Amino acid sequence: MLDLSSKPSVNGAKHWCEEINQLYHPTGVFEQDSQDLVYSFGNLNSTKFVPILLKEWFYLLKKDGYLVVDYLPNKTCNFQKLEEQMWWLWKMKYNIIYHGYVSTKELKNKKTEGLINFVKNAPSQANPSEEDGSYFRFVCKKLVSTKIPGDDINKWTFGMITKGERNEWIEEIIQAIHKQKVPQYEIIVCGTYHGRKERNFIYIPFKERDDKGWITKKKNLIVRQARYENLCILHDRIVLGDDWFKGVKKYGNCFELMCVKQTLRGSSLRTGDWITYGGSTLDMPYGISKLDYEDWDEYVYVGGMLTILKKHIALEAPWDETRYWGEFEDVELTFRQRDLGFLARFNPYSSVEALSWRFGDLPLKYYPSEGFLPKDMLMRRLMRQLNKALFSVSILKMIFFPLINRLVRSRIYNFLTQH
Repeated sequence: MLDLSSKPSVNGAKHWCEEINQLYHPTGVFEQDSQDLVYSFGNLNSTKFVPILLKEWFYLLKKDGYLVVDYLPNKTCNFQKLEEQMWWLWKMKYNIIYHGYVSTKELKNKKTEGLINFVKNAPSQANPSEEDGSYFRFVCKKLVSTKIPGDDINKWTFGMITKGERNEWIEEIIQAIHKQKVPQYEIIVCGTYHGRKERNFIYIPFKERDDKGWITKKKNLIVRQARYENLCILHDRIVLGDDWFKGVKKYGNCFELMCVKQTLRGSSLRTGDWITYGGSTLDMPYGISKLDYEDWDEYVYVGGMLTILKKHIALEAPWDETRYWGEFEDVELTFRQRDLGFLARFNPYSSVEALSWRFGDLPLKYYPSEGFLPKDMLMRRLMRQLNKALFSVSILKMIFFPLINRLVRSRIYNFLTQH
């Protein structure tokens, strides 16, 4: 039994705790599908990271194992919200054994045997009514293993898309992949390139609609060809850092969508490594912001220049081939995968370098608690809102788009928006 409460709560159980934020990751310490019973007391009381907690805890359970959570209902997590989030994240993979009021006596009975007895003899009906100051207990049984056959941290498919204009960069990228010394891997290049006499190299010639940038098609071709469950799909301007594979192994193989540190070569400028779209409306990018690595929100998306994910997810939710380069295909993909219950997470142990980046320094996410105005990039934020207002009206967009397009390419715009 594993006790993940903030303080040891169950006599006889192994205890582990960590600050609750985006970096919370017990599956990096304990094996996936390794625990008969996972218990938590109080962690759901007041945190926006509830989806991350439920994702991590459930992954730890063996098939037929039990998750037991004692919590005090509140606006963040109550009877209905907890069940809705479990269904979103894990639909059809569990049975609810009990969910309702738990007596003070049962709360105090924190011996391993006491929890096991409660699970085995849980009432068939629970009282879901919430009373002030009353703790609730949620108990569910894991019905299926969440391990994917053949999935192994030492097996990777690296896929790269290209138009044939950056062969020198591609050579550097391929050498950086070789340098990782991944025990089993393959490299797939899709686009305009050439074959290589390497046993772990595959070339997929493809140049249809290159004038439009049909990158979604190229990425789906790579996914279908991939041999391994772990996928790292990159554009021909991303070079893996020397620590990339070591950092991935340190983070562990229990992930769905993974982001890593990403900086522009020769600088400390973050190039879209951990970002939020800022809202749910696609094709309205005026809220894109950097997130602190410890932060998370429901609008996080994985930037298309580097996509690390599991093959079964990419097959279940592939890239939308009606979208082309620059049409927020990465946002649409991440949101669709999120809606299926797959979460993007940030791995702080690995890094890559971007050889080019066209968006400059992004503003930080603004929180109302900071005060009336954000503390950085006021001019850039103002320009964003102006663009949003102009482009939301068709006639204004037609009139002003050519002017704004010229402005954003100018030095004066770059100067103003970085201050």
